[in-house]
Amino acid sequence: MNSGLQMRIFASAFTFSFAFGLGMGATSALAQADAIARARAERFAAAGRCEEALAVLDEMAASGPLDAAGHTVAGQCQLRLERYPDAARSFEAARALDPAIPQIDLQLGMAQFLSEDIAAAEQSFAAARAGGTTGPELDFYEALIALSRNTDPAGAAASLERAGRDRPNSLDPAASYYAGLAWRSAQDEERARAALERVIETHPDTVWADSARQALEQTQAAGIGVTSRPWASLRLGIEWDSNVAFLGNGLATPDEIGSKSDVRGVWGVDAGTPVVHVGEGVIGVRGSYTGSAHTDVTDYDLHYPYAGIWWDQPTGERSLFRLEVGAGYGWLGYDPYVIAAPVVSPQWYYDHGEWGVTRLHASAARYDFRQNDGDEPDGVGVGLPCPGGAPRCGPAGVDERDYRDRDGVGVVAGVQHTFPLRDGQTQLRTGPVFEYYGAEGDEWDGWGVGGELGVRQALPWSLTLDTSVRYLYRPYSNPSSYPDPDDEIFGIQSELSDSDRRDHYVDVDVQLERPITRWLTASVRYNYLNNDSNVKVFDYDRHLVGGYLTFTWQGAPR
Repeated sequence: MNSGLQMRIFASAFTFSFAFGLGMGATSALAQADAIARARAERFAAAGRCEEALAVLDEMAASGPLDAAGHTVAGQCQLRLERYPDAARSFEAARALDPAIPQIDLQLGMAQFLSEDIAAAEQSFAAARAGGTTGPELDFYEALIALSRNTDPAGAAASLERAGRDRPNSLDPAASYYAGLAWRSAQDEERARAALERVIETHPDTVWADSARQALEQTQAAGIGVTSRPWASLRLGIEWDSNVAFLGNGLATPDEIGSKSDVRGVWGVDAGTPVVHVGEGVIGVRGSYTGSAHTDVTDYDLHYPYAGIWWDQPTGERSLFRLEVGAGYGWLGYDPYVIAAPVVSPQWYYDHGEWGVTRLHASAARYDFRQNDGDEPDGVGVGLPCPGGAPRCGPAGVDERDYRDRDGVGVVAGVQHTFPLRDGQTQLRTGPVFEYYGAEGDEWDGWGVGGELGVRQALPWSLTLDTSVRYLYRPYSNPSSYPDPDDEIFGIQSELSDSDRRDHYVDVDVQLERPITRWLTASVRYNYLNNDSNVKVFDYDRHLVGGYLTFTWQGAPR
């Protein structure tokens, strides 16, 4: 919001409607002529004839200083005429002459706020509150100050809606309009839409309705605005995983693993903050840590810290470019597993208004896996016994360590479009996805193409259901060096397949969540993953069921 919450544009719609009910009972000992003149000014003001009222007061001022009541009437008329600095000076003069004028601090604060002197207005409203003034008008302006500073947008929204209900003829639709902006700032899109649609329904063909329509045309997707506030989130949960190690279907469980399935605790921490503004853009830092602890297969406990630098840059009124560069290090158990550095993730958003938001996204990273399979002894011929009675041996001239080296560069890119449906109650997202991986070994060279479809649906009782399906076809560039276990014979040389590896990857995710408080959300999740491969070792599926608590925090803008 710009220029004092756009109050210069909208103030005339509501300030006069209640200003003349304030402070009109103040009196002092006046000369009879002045009393008659002031009464005329008050009648003109009450009838909305403020230019005539001010002319009478100017005549009075020419013959002698105005009293407190005269300055009060002048200030109220100047508010009506949108002469806000003049109104502030009149109310200051009235308060200096008679601090006991009813609600004088409130009226002064209004004039100061509309003059965009927010700091002075805040002091005047605090003085009004300390002096015993209460009511919807004070709640309204205090909420606008909180909204202008974005210190407590949810609290400001609640105060604005309450003020609008208490004074529907004077404070609404302004209160509902700003409540909508406040709910949106608090990332409660459902309440934001309800407040803005109420403005359009109850006050059609007004400047408020026009502004509400424009606000509703803005993006409904999170993340398109420049990140101006620090944030932190903590997620704690427990999961049951049917296939912790992604073992191929029909394969025997290794001796060191008692069962393919296990229960684990999971956690994730993510925090970041803007650091410096560069023009309209912002540069900041971010860090995260993801972890898990299994009850049985502790060799698969995950620890993955990450740190990065991000840059948000508007590229137009409806578009935003976002870039993040970072690095991560993963452990399985206590053994180093992978280094991902650098990780480069550019994104570009475009807001189509009521038609939704398009996101172009990509991520590229260099991966260095710290553990690789060893080389198997070379055989002397397909189907012949392994030299020296070895239990296993591979084709001559194939170094399995080099062939299976996963170190390399991976790229994922795609386009996602989010459609708001049913007045934003339903969010439909879809788009294509492409990936490529260039490994140092031949085993993992390949690419993939597919797409995703997701729906986020608001439900009764503040529940939200989010479902998504992703499919990828992955044709690898070479045959796999892992023999089919059904064809592998103890002590006999295996051979490479005569066809390249082909995978069909499907991931189905269903989450149901509900906010407990403004900063705490509970959720449950089901995930099904199926990798249908022509290589037995990579032909697996996995079911996952979990429950989570997510704590979120956002600070004041920087």
